[in-house]
Amino acid sequence: MAAVPELVVRRAFASDLPALTALLLRYYVDQDIWLRDPPEKTAADLAHPQLGFFLAELDGAPAGCVLLRPLPSIPSATECKRLYVAPEFRGHGLAGRLMDAAEAHARSTGLRWIYLDSRAEMTTAVALYRRRGYEEIPRFNDNAEAAIFLRKRLVE
Repeated sequence: MAAVPELVVRRAFASDLPALTALLLRYYVDQDIWLRDPPEKTAADLAHPQLGFFLAELDGAPAGCVLLRPLPSIPSATECKRLYVAPEFRGHGLAGRLMDAAEAHARSTGLRWIYLDSRAEMTTAVALYRRRGYEEIPRFNDNAEAAIFLRKRLVE
């Protein structure tokens, strides 16, 4: 009988910067993203006192990530970015667990909304967001690569 892989989803620390950078580079290439954050932006996001990155590890290996960024243009809101699970780790529910962690954290900090955008061809991600209660909204940012804009209410 095969051992059940150990899954840990946690807030990322400064020491996780190399692992996050590697995951993000794969994300940019895998998804053909051309609006890439420079390394100093990733480090700044990681160091945010309230929000930041969450990291999924499967059997100790960095497997996926998601980012919560401030969204100062919308009161009581955060923006979810860079949800990614490396292909060799897919099929273990990591994307959902990463979103669970991000949503719970945002809720615990008193935020009421999570906003996100996606490209139309990211159908698996968009389906995940919709299953989780994200609803389509008008454009809320200037991301030229995004075609779909969604948000979720965290608290009633």
